[in-house]
Amino acid sequence: MNSVSTKPWNIAHRGGAGLRPENTLAAFAHALDLGVDGFELDVHVCKDGTVVVFHDDALKPEIVRGENGQWIEGPGPLIKDLTFAELQSYDIGRLKPGTKYAARQPNQTPHDGERIPRLADVIALINRSGGPERIWIELKTNFMDRSRTNAPEATAKTVLRVLRREKFIERAVLVSFDWPGLIAAKKIEPAVQCWFTTLPQSWFGDVPVPPADGPPPAAELERLRAFERSAAPWTGGFDRATYGSVIKAAKAAGADGWFPYFADITRASLKEAHELGLQVGAWTVNEADDLARLADWGVDGLCSDYPDRLSGVLKGL
Repeated sequence: MNSVSTKPWNIAHRGGAGLRPENTLAAFAHALDLGVDGFELDVHVCKDGTVVVFHDDALKPEIVRGENGQWIEGPGPLIKDLTFAELQSYDIGRLKPGTKYAARQPNQTPHDGERIPRLADVIALINRSGGPERIWIELKTNFMDRSRTNAPEATAKTVLRVLRREKFIERAVLVSFDWPGLIAAKKIEPAVQCWFTTLPQSWFGDVPVPPADGPPPAAELERLRAFERSAAPWTGGFDRATYGSVIKAAKAAGADGWFPYFADITRASLKEAHELGLQVGAWTVNEADDLARLADWGVDGLCSDYPDRLSGVLKGL
């Protein structure tokens, strides 16, 4: 189990995206008020080298409004091509009605005027609260198209610079689907915790992917499967075929933890990871039954859009 208690960490996914606008200071403040153990967030390095908190490679039309108050049209500019000052002209405090994303988050309370924060702003928010909360920081780099983001190694280096400056290394956990960034981070700063994230393993099977596992479009899925059968760019050379399982591959790459899609956690996979000395966190767990089951099994951290729901489950343990 984790070093804090016998119960799993309550990790608010993107600050608790089911309750407040994702990756905003409003969401993170609300999560702190709920008493979470920490939150997960996504970071990119923008044009001027600032580490900013945003999920997609490009500005997301479903959540981004311009200075005219209207949601932007079509794919927005890439985060890496904008300065922090330019990013501050956009409002990310309200979902665009009628979009699929809005339908997935029907209980989210809008907060007009929210801007894309810096990682340093989020750390300052935690420090002002005076608590022991941690941040699970996802390094967002694009392994399918490297031109859309900064390189994973460069992103890791820049994020670590912020963590050192803010004296937050010991309270940060780096996570990423793109393992080269985590491998680089461990070489630069061996003390930093790194949980290696994995895609839903059903994507790589021989049977149709369950819709609940959120498969990508057919062409993209086949491309991912082709990569996985050879030398997947996201593993940094630590492939399943060589090591026998993604868990063993992550351990060999230097992982401190395994961060899989929650449905990939079974008693057997949890046992395998724990016997290798890895902590295990689950993304993204939103249903009470799933939260209760994984907590009962001994998962170390549960990442949820609904940290309030998770709090209720944990109180019953």
